[in-house]
Amino acid sequence: MRGALAAALLIAAGCAGAPKPVTKIVNGRVVVSRAISPEAYEHVTRAYLFEQDERWKEAADELQRALPFDPEAAEERAHLAELFIRLGRLDDAGEQIARSLQAAQTVEAYLARAHLAEAYGDDAHRAQAIPALREAARLALEDADPESIELTHLELSEAQVVTLDLGAALDTARRLVDALPDTLRGRVQLAVLAWATGAVDQAAAALASAIEIEPNDVEARILLAELQVATNKIPAAKASFRGAIARAEAPMQVGEAFAGWLVLRGDVTEAQELADRLIADVGDAETLAAASLFERAVKRPDRAVALVERASKLGLAGGRRGLLLGAAALAREDKPGAVAAYLGVDKREASFFEARLRAAEILRDQGKLDEAERALNDAAGVVSQADTPAKVEDRRIDVAIALSQVDEKRGDAARAARRLDEALGKDGEAKGETRLTLALAAVDERRGEWQRAIARGERLLARKPRSVEALNFVGFVAADHRFELPRAIRRLQAAVVLSPGSGAIIDSLGWAYFHAGDLARADVYLEQAGRLEPGDAEVLQHLGDLYAKRQERDRALAAYRRALGYKPSERVARELGDRIRTLEAKSAAGR
Repeated sequence: MRGALAAALLIAAGCAGAPKPVTKIVNGRVVVSRAISPEAYEHVTRAYLFEQDERWKEAADELQRALPFDPEAAEERAHLAELFIRLGRLDDAGEQIARSLQAAQTVEAYLARAHLAEAYGDDAHRAQAIPALREAARLALEDADPESIELTHLELSEAQVVTLDLGAALDTARRLVDALPDTLRGRVQLAVLAWATGAVDQAAAALASAIEIEPNDVEARILLAELQVATNKIPAAKASFRGAIARAEAPMQVGEAFAGWLVLRGDVTEAQELADRLIADVGDAETLAAASLFERAVKRPDRAVALVERASKLGLAGGRRGLLLGAAALAREDKPGAVAAYLGVDKREASFFEARLRAAEILRDQGKLDEAERALNDAAGVVSQADTPAKVEDRRIDVAIALSQVDEKRGDAARAARRLDEALGKDGEAKGETRLTLALAAVDERRGEWQRAIARGERLLARKPRSVEALNFVGFVAADHRFELPRAIRRLQAAVVLSPGSGAIIDSLGWAYFHAGDLARADVYLEQAGRLEPGDAEVLQHLGDLYAKRQERDRALAAYRRALGYKPSERVARELGDRIRTLEAKSAAGR
């Protein structure tokens, strides 16, 4: 049996020879494993402890000390290869994988080979990942090890998604469910693949089965609720959301998202009743603060303010108080009050940076660009005060992107692009690469250079093929300009799988089908997006375009007018105005 015994298969070697094999019965099968020398056991155990703390180098060092006691230990060499991959020592990882496979063919070695292939940035290496994963899955099935079967099939399915082979990924998920009927993760994977490829009934059945297997799985319940919303099964969706809230460790957080959706679709009373139930017993400062956000979501800003004041008396930090009061003011559509609350946060408060960013966003939208820039410069002044290096980098990126948006608002897209280029140059391939690259690509696209925008996204995907944001951006821009539509559709299907339940991505997929001339599939996904995101102006615009294409003029006009009520961006507002005038002119002319 491979996989489950990975830590226990180290042979004790030395001048006296290896100990006799150990015979066990596992899952009704006779398994012969190897005994462990005390010396090796000590190093392996210490390696696992280091690995749990993400101390990869120390873990690798300990495994290297263990291997002389058994130079042919296949599983531990594969494990060492995984550590070398994390450390960027790819040549060393390849050597360990080769030696592991010389000793024995194992699930672990083929998984390590796949991970090594994915660690390289070129297509030639990455092409080796799926064959390696297929071998790992085959061995796992031969061993009848449930844990290895699930792991290998899930990794294979995801790798097939990343290579845009959605049909193969779906087949892999089906084989996993056939082999392990009780696999919760397998059924969820089957569901998201079925949803992305249009088999919504199969998706719903897979999620229902997953919940039968594990009734307390909140994520599966939420995903089922989102699928039910998308397919217009609203009473069932509401019941699923309530089931998730009842089982969630943080019910208020799930409840707030549900309530926000209820408000957008017009069920305000129901949303407020939900809020009353979930915040009835709050009492400490943190839960009062969370309850304030809930009240804001259900359009009761006065109650939100009252809860903030109660929380302040119980010790809520002044900075948090400013953020919450600003959010409540925005719920009243009191933008000056929101700006005042955000700018009132003291520089010594931990929330100062976030408050300045929020104030700058409102000021920018109001056209008060000098004030917005001052607020962002204030935020830049406290970047280095973040508590970890990662947060320092996040803050620098936040400021760069926000300042570039001010530049664009001034009409200086070239300066916005230069600013992002400079920030990207500093970060290289750091954590913020995806955000900065896509922000820069979006500037390109907005100033008409959509080919350059796609090229930037393509280069990012070559390095980070699992980036949902990049898949969605490149797919949407390509669809918008009718560029390589079959590939755009596959990319957007992959994004749907990797971020299931996202109305924005489902809208992108529907938009791609629309431009491909497949109005039947466009209708399916655009209508789903409209139900999931009933307050999104761009989603409504796309629905209006679909209705207009089908000569349903009244429905199109209703969708466009509704979209205008949800504060669209300037560009979307202009496009909506143009569409409304065109349809009204046609109606007046009797055409």
